[in-house]
Amino acid sequence: MSAQKKTLAFGLAVTVALLAALPLHAVELPENTSLSITTDFAFYPKSDYVAGEDHFAPVTGFYGGLEGRIVGKFAYTIPTPLGDNWLLNSANVELASTLEITPITLKPGVQVTFTPLPFLVFNAGTEIGSGWSLIGMNGIGTWNGAEYTASPAFSQWFWKAWAQATFQFDTGALIQGDWSHVVMLFTYQVYYHTMLGQENQALWQWQNSGNRVNGLQQYMQGIVAYQMPLVLKRVGVMFEMDGYLDANAFANPLYDGDFMSISLSPLLQFEFDSHNSLAVLFGFSSRRSFSTAHTKEAQETFLNTTGREWYFKRLALSYTYTF
Repeated sequence: MSAQKKTLAFGLAVTVALLAALPLHAVELPENTSLSITTDFAFYPKSDYVAGEDHFAPVTGFYGGLEGRIVGKFAYTIPTPLGDNWLLNSANVELASTLEITPITLKPGVQVTFTPLPFLVFNAGTEIGSGWSLIGMNGIGTWNGAEYTASPAFSQWFWKAWAQATFQFDTGALIQGDWSHVVMLFTYQVYYHTMLGQENQALWQWQNSGNRVNGLQQYMQGIVAYQMPLVLKRVGVMFEMDGYLDANAFANPLYDGDFMSISLSPLLQFEFDSHNSLAVLFGFSSRRSFSTAHTKEAQETFLNTTGREWYFKRLALSYTYTF
């Protein structure tokens, strides 16, 4: 079994164990609290890099990789009525802690969410984590001049801090009826991530993914979906952009340091009951295209970016159990 397949098998085994270990529907939580466990899987077909300017890279093989992770979240909501108006009375503050587990990393985090109005949400949070090597996968590692090498377990630390604002709207608020819901959401996030102790422009690796440097980044997400009173709750499309804010984030100026990756993902969301939900995404994404042919991601930061390469990135599944 490959390392990627073991990642998926580990995630599935732990999730099944958690769901089987407790009479979940009997779990009683304190008032104003919530607990959820999310298991994410992703299947990547093989798509070889193609040199040149803007173009589409075809799928060149059935299997390119698998990923898996488990994220637990515990939250406490503080109602904060701001007046007699029903809009203001809906305001609240949520304090949450999270724990992300993969076969090669462990990352706890905390966050606070303020919802002053039903259509406006503000979030801020921080995460810190570390990792280890397993069957050729590096949880956290550094660039030695020729390749990425794994750091000893818990000797290096990944840190991320972020703040974001979300605007959300449902046409059902204006038009009554079970079939009148078009859900729209837009999020803008600014975040900083670093490997503690690393100098700026020094390359490092997190969760077996390299070509990272310390720096400030931005992330945008937009979702438009039609909501139905069915098990298939929503059908829509998700748009994402992500990249560094500093064009000089990397040592090589020809790498195009502030390049923004773009993703378009048709999505399906199923809600089987008040506890179980499943999201399915088909991800088409873009990455840098280079003037020189290459075969490995680790070569890219030393090449000349000439355009944007579109490709089918992944099929992703996200299952959430809410207690």
